[in-house]
This record gives sequence, C-alpha cells and structure tokens, in this order.
Amino acid sequence: MGDDKKTRVLLIEHNEGQAKALRDVLDEAATGSDFNMEWTDKFAHGMERLEKEGFDVVLLSLSMPNKKGLEVLNELRELHTTVPVVVLSDTRDQDVDEAVQNGAQDFLVKESIDAKRLVQSMRYAIDLKRAEEALKEASDRLEAATTRLEALANHDPLTECLNIAGLERALQHEFERARRGGWNLVAVLLDCDDFDRINAQLGHGVGDVVLKEISKRMKETVRPTDHIARIGSDEFLLLLPDTRFAEGMLVAEKIRLSVAESPLRLASETIRVTASLGVLALPYEFCSIEEVLSLVRLAVRESKLLGKNRVSSGEKHKRQGQPDRDALEELTEKLRKGDCFRAVSMPILHLADEKLVGYEILSRGPEGAFEMPVDLFRVSVEYNLLTIVDLRCLKTCLTAASTDPKFNNDSRLHVNLFPSTIIDTPIDRLMTLFPADPEEGKFCIEISEQQFIGDPTYLRDHVQELKRRGVHVAIDDVGFGRSSLESLIILEPDIVKIDRKYVSGIAQEPTKERLLRRLVKVVNALGSDLVAEGIECREELELLIDMGVTYGQGWYWGKPN
Repeated sequence: MGDDKKTRVLLIEHNEGQAKALRDVLDEAATGSDFNMEWTDKFAHGMERLEKEGFDVVLLSLSMPNKKGLEVLNELRELHTTVPVVVLSDTRDQDVDEAVQNGAQDFLVKESIDAKRLVQSMRYAIDLKRAEEALKEASDRLEAATTRLEALANHDPLTECLNIAGLERALQHEFERARRGGWNLVAVLLDCDDFDRINAQLGHGVGDVVLKEISKRMKETVRPTDHIARIGSDEFLLLLPDTRFAEGMLVAEKIRLSVAESPLRLASETIRVTASLGVLALPYEFCSIEEVLSLVRLAVRESKLLGKNRVSSGEKHKRQGQPDRDALEELTEKLRKGDCFRAVSMPILHLADEKLVGYEILSRGPEGAFEMPVDLFRVSVEYNLLTIVDLRCLKTCLTAASTDPKFNNDSRLHVNLFPSTIIDTPIDRLMTLFPADPEEGKFCIEISEQQFIGDPTYLRDHVQELKRRGVHVAIDDVGFGRSSLESLIILEPDIVKIDRKYVSGIAQEPTKERLLRRLVKVVNALGSDLVAEGIECREELELLIDMGVTYGQGWYWGKPN
C-alpha cells in the first residue's frame, strides 16, 4: 500500500519518549500500516506544518511548554478549524467535556492508550469530523434554500420587488418602529400611465421589460432602507420610513423624473413611459395594506385627472368653472377622513325571561342618502374604500363601547366586520383596536355569511386566532342550504345568528316555521349559541322559545338607538 493511501497523522508532543511510545503503540496495531505518523515537539512548528501540508488527524498533547492545558487546543482551533483533533492528556484530572466543547473530537489519557484504542480514536475523530462537516454543509444548503424560498414567498419574481406578502411584513415592522420612535411613515403609489396600451400594441413581453426597468430606476432613486413592492400589474407601492410628508413629495417627484426622462430603447421600438404618483403620510392607527391603498389611490386618481405624469397629495385642485366636488367626491372625502361615523346599538336578550345579555353595536354613516350600512358599504366598494370604512366603523363602535355608560356592565358586546377586512388586516394589528387583554367573550365579532366568497376555509385560521385571543366569533345572517352548513362546520363559530328574513312571519307561515326548527336542531348539534334576529312581535318570540332558541333581538324591543 503506497503512502498516498495512508492516513496522515501529525503528533504534537513535547516529550520525545512519549512520542516514541505512541509510535510503537501504533506500530503494534494490526492495521498500523494504514497510518503514517509524523512527529514534532514544538507547537508552533506543528501549526506551520498544518498550514503547508494536509493531515487527516492531529494527536495533540496538552503538556506543551509555556502552554496551560486546553490553551493549546484553543489556539489550534483558532488557526485550523477543519482538521480532526484527538487530545492526549497526562492525567485523568483534565476535563474531557471541556476539551470536546472546545473542538476536540476525542480525548485519551496517555498511560491507558493501547493500539486498538488509539486506532479507534483516530478513526472515530476522522469520521466524526467528516460528519460534522457534512452536517454543516447540509445546514448551510438548507439555510440557503430557506432564504431562497423566503425570497420567493415575499418577492415578485419579475421585478424582484416585494410582493403583497412581503409588503405586509414590511408595513407591520415599520408601523411598530414608527410608533415606538415617534417617526413619520410615508407611502408613495406609482401607477404607470397607459400601460394597457403598451401591452396591447407591443405585447406582454415588452410590458415586462418596461416594468423591470421602472423598478430598477425606482431602486436607484430611493434609500436602501425604503421598501418597494409591486402590488398590481403596473402599480408599485413604496414605504418611506422616517420621512416627513414634504420629503416624501420630493422623493416621488424624483421617481417621476427618473421614470420619464429617458425613453426605453428596445430592438425595434423606442418607448416613452410616464407614471402618475400619489403621496400619503400614514398615521399610526392604520392597520392594513388595503387601508393604505384605499387612501393613496385617491391621490393617484387626482394625478390622473390632472393630466397624468405628475405627483399629487390627494387634495382636490379647484378647476375654474366647475364645482369643488360633486356629491360622491364629497362623500368619499368624508369617508377617507373618518370623522362622519356614529354608533347605535340593539339589545340582545335571553328570550325565556327577556333578560338583557348583550348589545350589538352598529355603525351609521354621514346623515343623508348614505347613512344606512347597505348604502354606505356599497359606495365604499365602488370607490375602493371598503376596508378603511369598515375599520373606521369598528373603531367608532369600540369607542362607544368604552365611553357610553350603558355598556358598563357584564353585557357581551357585538361588532361587525367584513370577511375581506379580517383577511386584509393582521390579527395583531386588529387587536390593538380592542381594549388590552379583553375579558374572555366580552367582545364578539360578527361576520356575515352573505359576504363569504366561495369556500369559507380561507377564514378558518383567522377565526381560530381571534378565538384564541378571547374574542368570540359569530356567523351572522345564516339561512338554509348547503353553503350555510359548510360555513358552520368549517368555522366552528361560538354564536350563530339566524337571518331576520327567516324569522319574520314564522307565526303566519308554517313552512318557514318547519325549516327554522330544522336549522335550530343543526346549530344545537354543533354546540353554538343561537341568536334569532328580526323579532317583531310576541307570537314570533313565543314560537322561538318553543323551538329552543335561547337568544334574540329585534324591533319588538325597540329600534337601534
């Protein structure tokens, strides 16, 4: 067997006699010919040889001149991290565990070393070191893969900007920092002008090139600490931490000039691209991306109306010969500011004894045509304001809950939210609107089944998290049919509220009464509390008690006030 096949061993031992004894022990081993041991009596010389030559394992004596115990091991490990080391000790008093913790693969006492144990120890050290290196390599690969997956999960693959998920994380982080430090946070929305025309005339491949170039120019304009996200086909949202509003306007203007100043030169086309931008200073109480977008899109809309390729702050410019605002513009401005809402309430009673057990706190919009929720939320959807209006209504109701004396009792308080708002708003942010550490079951969030979109499974994790935080969840406006049953089974609500249209008239309509009795049996089997809405007369109340419905509300006890 040639020397190139042998395991190379470097022995660092100050005592020549002990070094010779170790060599003799190795030669005695039946497999000793598999090893080539080289010896040096000086630690520094051993370090030089390790630097220049390749050794498979080091036998290191802890008894070296001017070195105390594990000091030699620590120094070796600082200089050479990859070579396996077997520590040799004169006595059993030295700490085996400490040697291993400091980087040795094994520990031997010189006086008890025999050929078999020495060979086993060196092979064990080599195998262990290889395993450690393999594990480290696998761990590094896993970490790199995790980093890549996280990047894919949080970044847009085309532009390498953040996606919605990544932006949500950035917004959450920056809101927390801004609130702690009292800093300003500014949002800038960029919308490419006439981008559909580029896609239609030149193809989506060219459109992709344009988007990549726009994102590149934005990245070159803003600071490394700013966040850029692609949030639509040709929309980008920027978050500018620790930025005053006036500074945000200047940054937006720089981005606009950067996008517009140099035409994009392709193989056969020269394309001039412009963008309309909106700027918004974010107050600390905002909760979600949708809420931010609802507001900043108003500013972009103003840029578009004023001729595109400009920056706006959302303040409506007066145009000569035209009224300042039409009715809907005035309404959306009121909704955006959020100072036009008020709260009313309806009692929830235990039907058998008509004892008060809670209140549903309801919101009302500005006086006039859009005061009632149906009309208010319809116009909110039309103007992309649903999430912000829904959250403002929630805040109004919770403020009333904490300030109105009639709620200062043990009554349960119900408030309403759209499913889309629950999805769009991180639960941690949503809970900041409620009193800190609310009593278990004090608050109940009602989610209307009629607002579900398809399979309600997408709401399950959010519902479970709300329940974990001590907030009860009710499914409102429940009726008959397969979708209702699926919603109740999937979401496991604490409370089920029967839609008023299935309660009203049950005293005069036997068919409706029979259907309602079946629904009551299903809900009772699921273990949820049952509340009947829309009770308007004594006959309906008595029938519901007979069916086993425990709670109810309706105009029989008065209108919301």
